[in-house]
Amino acid sequence: FGGHRDTPVPGTCGAVTIDGRRAMAVEIQSLIAKATTPSPRRGVNGLDSSRVAMLLAVTEQAADLTVAGQDVFVATVGGARLTDPATDLAVCIALASAAWGTPMPPDVAVVGEVALSGDIRPVSFMDQRIAEAARLGYERLLVPKGSRRGAAPPSLHIVEVSHLNVALNRLRDLARAADSARVPKP
Repeated sequence: FGGHRDTPVPGTCGAVTIDGRRAMAVEIQSLIAKATTPSPRRGVNGLDSSRVAMLLAVTEQAADLTVAGQDVFVATVGGARLTDPATDLAVCIALASAAWGTPMPPDVAVVGEVALSGDIRPVSFMDQRIAEAARLGYERLLVPKGSRRGAAPPSLHIVEVSHLNVALNRLRDLARAADSARVPKP
């Protein structure tokens, strides 16, 4: 998905979802902007809007963000319709990335259901998700704690996270490291 960009952009996050029994990569996009009307707008395409509203609230709390006076838009790339709760973590990370103005590294994908408490819960079909992430060239995959059962492909580094704030801190650190690697040294 990110292959058409020269540099990563804030507000995007890759995930691996299940469609039937087939794993496939998806990209979640988010935009947070200053509201131009007294009532900030919320727009959702390709996802359940009530679930996105809940994930926005959980992300605000975990990342210590406030978006009350801002318009928030969340969408899937290519018009995909997603109902898999394993894309929750990608929605949260896309929202935080947009709010921070910090792009996430394009070689990272995430999988995980996010609870109201911010806990990241395990999901089904993890072996298929891991195999698909490796096949598509992702180098790192964030997964719920306890999801690593078998050996991962050597090209894929699996990072287990138990809570949304841990995942956000981890990805923020990765984004900073990737950004500093892109800055030319004098």
